[in-house]
Amino acid sequence: MKRILCVGLLIHWVAACGSESFTEVEKARSPLFPGFESYASREEVMPKLSREVEIKLVEESSLSTGSSTPPYRIYAISISPYSHLEQPGKLLITFYNNRLLQTAYYPEKIDDYVKALRRSGVAVENGQELINGHTMIWIGVDFDNVPYVGWADKRLREQQRRWMANYR
Repeated sequence: MKRILCVGLLIHWVAACGSESFTEVEKARSPLFPGFESYASREEVMPKLSREVEIKLVEESSLSTGSSTPPYRIYAISISPYSHLEQPGKLLITFYNNRLLQTAYYPEKIDDYVKALRRSGVAVENGQELINGHTMIWIGVDFDNVPYVGWADKRLREQQRRWMANYR
C-alpha cells in the first residue's frame, strides 16, 4: 500500500511539474518594496518610476532553449538616485517572466538604513530571513561585496528554482 501511494505521489508531482507554465500571475500579490508588489508586470511598474531618476538595464537574459522548454526570462533594472526612509541609495528591480520577482535596495549607509527599517516596523536582522506572508526580506551582500536589503516573493523564487531543477 505504501509503495502504491509513493508511486502515485511521484506521478502526480511529475505531471504537475510538466504542466506548469511558469508565467501564471497570482491574484494575491505580495509587497516587495513600498509601492511595488510581486507579480506586477514591467508595464505596471515602469510608469511608477520618477522621470528624475536614471534607469539602467542591468540584465536581460533568457535560458529557454526551444518551444518544448517553458520560458525563463530575467529582466533587471537599477534606479538611482532613489531614497527610502530618507536614506539615499539605489533600487534594483528584477522580473522573472515579466512578473516582479524581487527588489533590492542598496543604501549608501547600510547601518543607518537598517535602523530606519526597524523604526518603520521591519525588524530585519543580519543572517535571518524575515517572512511576512509570501514576502521574504533579508540583508545580503552581492558579488561585489556591496550590502543591500532584499525583498522577494517566496512563490516566484520557488518557481524559479523548480525551473532550474527541471530544465537547466
